[in-house]
Amino acid sequence: SDRGPALLLLHGWSWPDNDPSRSMVSAAVAFQRAGFTVLVPSMRGWPPSGGEDDCAGKQVDDALQALEWLGRQSGVDADWLFLAGFSQGGQVALLAATYGAPVQAVAAFAPVVQPGAWGAVTHVEGIRNYVVEECGGPDGWPSRDVMFRASRLERPLLLVHGEADRRVPTQQSTGLYDRLTELQRPVKLELIAGAEHDQDAVLQPQLAIDFFRSIIGQHRE
Repeated sequence: SDRGPALLLLHGWSWPDNDPSRSMVSAAVAFQRAGFTVLVPSMRGWPPSGGEDDCAGKQVDDALQALEWLGRQSGVDADWLFLAGFSQGGQVALLAATYGAPVQAVAAFAPVVQPGAWGAVTHVEGIRNYVVEECGGPDGWPSRDVMFRASRLERPLLLVHGEADRRVPTQQSTGLYDRLTELQRPVKLELIAGAEHDQDAVLQPQLAIDFFRSIIGQHRE
């Protein structure tokens, strides 16, 4: 068939006036060269999209709708959709997967996994305010907490995190990896030595390309 796999690629948090989807261009090109159709939206709360950033609240519904749309595009095989994101985009991707996103696998790079724990341990002061305000405070955390919904993560997952990340501490990924391993879910963890919360160091498209291709290959055998 002339239809191939496609990827929804989600950016991380950015300053309010930026268009953070632009920072994903080089990663998107790498996925395109590997044969994926790539959709890179500006998430709710950043230009040119409107609305308010809600720390993986309605942004998760948006991602689910974007995947449905992507699966209907010409040239896209809806049976081979994938999901990837960096930082907050990783959180949105993981949560979308817990709501039955129609994807074969997920790659999350330096994702926020537990907003409450993140606010408690990060070294970045402003994040404590962020998790209380935009992330809904203690009442809003469970719906935004990937660990709380971990039993619903059933698709193969690749977690990639910098070992020196103090903005979104590495424990966010290693804790989820341990939980999913306990649940006997298909999960793989790659730690990048010396890397901080740095998109250029951590968002390595080839890791996800190899992971996604291995999933496609298993089904074609």
